[in-house]
Amino acid sequence: MTQLWITHRPDKLSDMVGLEELKLDVPNWVVYEQNKHNLRCGGVIFFGSSGTGKSSGARAIGMDLLGDSFSQNFHPFNASDDRGIQFIRNRLKPLAEQRAVGHDFKIIFLDEADGLTNDAQDALREIIESTGTHVLWILACNRIGRIIPALRSRLPAYNFTPLNGDDAEGFILRIIEQEDLPQEWLDSVPQLVKKYKGDMRACLKLLQTLNPKDADALSRSVEKDTDGIRSLYSAMAGAGELIELSSDLVIQRGYSRDDIIDGMHDAIIHHYNEGDVGQAVALKHLMILGQWAARSSDWLSSDVLFLQSMVGDYRQRGF
Repeated sequence: MTQLWITHRPDKLSDMVGLEELKLDVPNWVVYEQNKHNLRCGGVIFFGSSGTGKSSGARAIGMDLLGDSFSQNFHPFNASDDRGIQFIRNRLKPLAEQRAVGHDFKIIFLDEADGLTNDAQDALREIIESTGTHVLWILACNRIGRIIPALRSRLPAYNFTPLNGDDAEGFILRIIEQEDLPQEWLDSVPQLVKKYKGDMRACLKLLQTLNPKDADALSRSVEKDTDGIRSLYSAMAGAGELIELSSDLVIQRGYSRDDIIDGMHDAIIHHYNEGDVGQAVALKHLMILGQWAARSSDWLSSDVLFLQSMVGDYRQRGF
């Protein structure tokens, strides 16, 4: 099967669902005067959860604004690869100071910019201010609160939100049809979208791993994952082996800590609705889960250790 997320990403901003404010603003970022493209906007911030289209939006804008020179003048980076000030000074600054190739400006796209240290962000602010006439900077982040105020106050910000249920399902249904995948998969699309909460990249990555000749592969995958997290939640009460279960979810099934947190939230609500836990217990469990969700982005060890520490905390605090 082809790389679905790459194959079906939009080549034009107009092809993306939603983002109406951004679509209206982008044409005003550049003005053509005296035989030259002049930037009226030196930088922007895209913020929102994973899989909401920030990278795809940046790429589509690059293709719209740069045209045939896109490959020479669109420069993507991921701040998670190097968070410090030396990355800004030694890599981004020299690139920004170089002239664009065959065009009047270039675009530098910095994903996960909220992972940069404050010193690195402050250095970046200075570079954006000095190069904004010939570089369009697009900073993407999950948590805009981690972008320093000096950047937030200078750059317009656009919120990328997950697709609503109908739009998300329609997107996945079209891909299943276009890729000639099993028609039986269509029935499981609502569950798939619900599982990943509108994260299209996660949905397509799951489809990518499935056997396209197996008519029941998608339904089994969705149901298996739900059962796995509910089993983990039940194990916290004392039934089952926590270490084996948590390792299996992360290593064998490919869950990230964010997947586990989202699934645990659904499991708590499910067990409350089924009458397995009372309101006070469910609220306590949601409170603990919220505390671990807040720790997630700062956790430097493995996802397995994160999950085992979280479930151990539940047990210690009186599950």
